[in-house]
Amino acid sequence: MDHQSTPLPPPLINTRERITWEQFENRQIFDYLRNQPDPNAPDSDELILSNKELAAQLKVRIAQFLSSPQLPNQRSNLIALGEAYCKRKILLWRLFPFNDLPVEIVINIFRYAVWSTHSSSGGVLSRFRLTWVCKRWRHIAVHDQTLWNTISIKDPKISYSRSKLFFERAGTTPLDLRIEDDSKTRVNSDRPMTGDDMQRIMDIFITKSGQIRVFIVIVEMWPPILVFLDTLHKSSRPFRQLERVEIHRTGRPYRWDGPGYPLSEYQHALTLCNGDTRLVNNLCLNGIHLNWDKCRLANLTSLDLRRMPPDLGPSLERFREILESSPNLKKLSLDGAGPVQPTSAPRCPYPPVVLPKLESLVLGDTFIAYAIFCAGTIHAPNVREMTLLNLVGEDHAPLLKALTGKFPELLILTLYCLNVQKIPQNGRIMAQWLLSMPKVKFMRVAAMKSHMFMPFLGDGRLHITDDLPLPPNPEEEAAILANGSRINVLPNLEAIEVQRIDIDSVVNFVHGRSNSECH
Repeated sequence: MDHQSTPLPPPLINTRERITWEQFENRQIFDYLRNQPDPNAPDSDELILSNKELAAQLKVRIAQFLSSPQLPNQRSNLIALGEAYCKRKILLWRLFPFNDLPVEIVINIFRYAVWSTHSSSGGVLSRFRLTWVCKRWRHIAVHDQTLWNTISIKDPKISYSRSKLFFERAGTTPLDLRIEDDSKTRVNSDRPMTGDDMQRIMDIFITKSGQIRVFIVIVEMWPPILVFLDTLHKSSRPFRQLERVEIHRTGRPYRWDGPGYPLSEYQHALTLCNGDTRLVNNLCLNGIHLNWDKCRLANLTSLDLRRMPPDLGPSLERFREILESSPNLKKLSLDGAGPVQPTSAPRCPYPPVVLPKLESLVLGDTFIAYAIFCAGTIHAPNVREMTLLNLVGEDHAPLLKALTGKFPELLILTLYCLNVQKIPQNGRIMAQWLLSMPKVKFMRVAAMKSHMFMPFLGDGRLHITDDLPLPPNPEEEAAILANGSRINVLPNLEAIEVQRIDIDSVVNFVHGRSNSECH
């Protein structure tokens, strides 16, 4: 298989870690502190006084180093300065009278510490560690309900007792719930979550349905999804605070009819909370469809649809209703999903739905004709970020032509597996498309062939109108370029991130852009 045409996963943001020197220094100090033995008693007054004197001496020494004119030229001075900085920071950390702080400040510090972790497991451990330090910390942490209201439910080996504990400590605060059991994160690797497992979870958390603000479900199989939706449907308590719903079914098949949990017996559940979703403004459905006509979907700020059979999306009319009733929509993602395309053109074509606040658009994993259809359903001139991802077909030029002029305010452009046939007409189509987005500052590209980079390097004067000769002979090209100054494609481009691109193509791109900017 051609590696350049192999489908890629959705683009990742900030795939490389970048840290400042201060962050690096803090990380080194934290690593040192973590390796120190736990204190078994408070420091004595004599030790505290001694440490204060040493910290003061180090402060004087640091000032002397900084005022020395030889500092930049002597490696030994730089090393000594770094050692003095670190020693003083550690001393100040040890001397700081943390338990003298007011409770409300301690609570804020605890929250920052917990919320700055990089994974759900790290956040869980941080919460428990706060309760292990001393009686005062335990009392403060246990009684701060906000510390416990974000619950990652992935502890089946202990019968979800940890999740229950978080649930109890969260008290009356809004709840952000995440049920996670896909093939990559599953605790029991050989046992996917079943419908019965989901029912046990829902029996716990549905008792506070009025407090649930965020509900994220990531599972592999259909049965737990159907049980989840069925429980939402049957809940006797309203979802008064539910704002965000994400349902990810990561496995196959796309359609389901058993064994067990036949979809025909769960049609009522596909209404999403029995239509009680007045406050839901963020909706993501991945590998799962709804009864679109009976769902209350309005005032959305984010709509993310993925991996649905073409006939199980909303009708065009219903899709337009959802968009028209969501004037503040900021993100629209159609990745292998979207409205059902009519089999015949309507007598009176619908005008595009105006989305003045849409900032992010994703079109991916679909045929070009369908992507053109989806793009034609909206008018969103203020889009700032666009992603074209894993589109099917050998020639994507018709889509680029359809998108030309639609997004003049675009700043970030992501292209994965984009391709056009190598003919002059397509080179012009791509050049005109790029010329219509002059404000782009950042690009991500992956798995694109070398000829796809040529339009980025050319002079826009050769393609600015369709009546110019294509391709021009030398005399015609000279005549065109004699008028006015060079028109650079994407003149504000500042950075590009590449993946799975031939290195020669990257070098030629950078070299060509540098030369064009010099003219």
